[in-house]
Amino acid sequence: MGVDLSSGHDKKYMRMLFWGSVLLLFLTVCFFALLGWILSWKVLGWVILVMLALLLLPLAVCALIPFHPEDVILTQGDEALGDLDRRLLKLALDEGTTQGDIDAFVKDWDIEAAPIRSVMLVAYIMKTRPDLEFPATISPRLKGVLSFCRFQNLKREAHLSKVGKALNKEGIPFAILKGGAMKVYRPDFPRWMNDIDIIVPESFYRRVVDIVMALGYDKPMVTDHSVDLHLPGSDEGLLDIHDRLEMFTGKEEAFNDGLFVRSQEVPMFSVTGLLPSPEDMVFIALVNLYKNLAKNQTPESSLTTFFDMKYLIARKPDFDWSIVKDSAKKTGTEFQIYYSVVFLSSIIPDAFPPMLTESDLSDKEFENQFVDFLFKRDVLSKARDSFSQTSVGASFQKDYNPIVFMWVGLVSLLKRVFSIRAVKKTLLILRYRLLSNVNLS
Repeated sequence: MGVDLSSGHDKKYMRMLFWGSVLLLFLTVCFFALLGWILSWKVLGWVILVMLALLLLPLAVCALIPFHPEDVILTQGDEALGDLDRRLLKLALDEGTTQGDIDAFVKDWDIEAAPIRSVMLVAYIMKTRPDLEFPATISPRLKGVLSFCRFQNLKREAHLSKVGKALNKEGIPFAILKGGAMKVYRPDFPRWMNDIDIIVPESFYRRVVDIVMALGYDKPMVTDHSVDLHLPGSDEGLLDIHDRLEMFTGKEEAFNDGLFVRSQEVPMFSVTGLLPSPEDMVFIALVNLYKNLAKNQTPESSLTTFFDMKYLIARKPDFDWSIVKDSAKKTGTEFQIYYSVVFLSSIIPDAFPPMLTESDLSDKEFENQFVDFLFKRDVLSKARDSFSQTSVGASFQKDYNPIVFMWVGLVSLLKRVFSIRAVKKTLLILRYRLLSNVNLS
């Protein structure tokens, strides 16, 4: 979706992008002019040719190195999920877990040193298995984590109610997604939510942005598919409003019509909204899990996917897996769904039918998709995290000025270069096989 130049927000965005690009072009011209003056244009030409040759050489060498992603994909779950998390998930998901299993685990478990996701998993076990007892040394902490989640969720639910009432008044439909939707499905189940996601029809998106900004939320940088709502002066996530889900395929809109048709209108947090069907919830969860794994982010919500899957599948005896399969085909997310299913099946085997545990993609397309995944996870995500820790990276999150948008232009240019499959594959082989001694074949 393009920008709406009738919107003041988008006009400012385009204006800053224009001046940022001009500034980037000006600095680039000045840089080469300075080099040409110092070295002479003839010498500079030879320098550029040598640099191009050095860049093309790795492409040529790596093209001769075998790359077999099908031999690697089954090992990815071990990299994304540690032994402790796997052990905890099996304790939490196995209805046969006994008091002896819990006693054996907590005997060597240090709650003070444990990451929050591990503490949440133990808290889930305590919440869902009241027949099991936990030592007095850790149970108050676990209850405290659950109380904190409830408090944080109540804040976000209040903002959803505020926005939802405004949309109800205007007659604009919205569907609640992800963790927020699971809170509607399971009100008593504690969740760690960074924000609440909702989706509106694409034709209403720009209007919705104007409506919520008028409610007093801070003006964030609106992307082409979503806007994060914050209170002025705060970076705390509250609501994330989408006109489509981010799937990296360019076919995201193909999911929207079916999502709204299959959703059910229900009361939620003092407003009326649409609750997606269990099949669409599973599809969204699988796509979101893939995105989180690819971006190396939100491990807490990734782990709750296991609980969500188990609940949603068991909730509907006539669960229609063909809806999930059809949504994957329409949106071009067959590999994403397959990868997430393989990852989840390493913990909850036999939860998915053969139509999802077997890939329909050609060998070439499978390799391309896997290269994209590794590149997002192990190259782009690491670069993103490093950049966000810089002062420029922090400014990029909220400032509108030509300096920031100069970087926006530069990043756009680099994205075009790195969208070339040969470049991605070369970087991965250099990183894992030649530089790190990791076998990719």
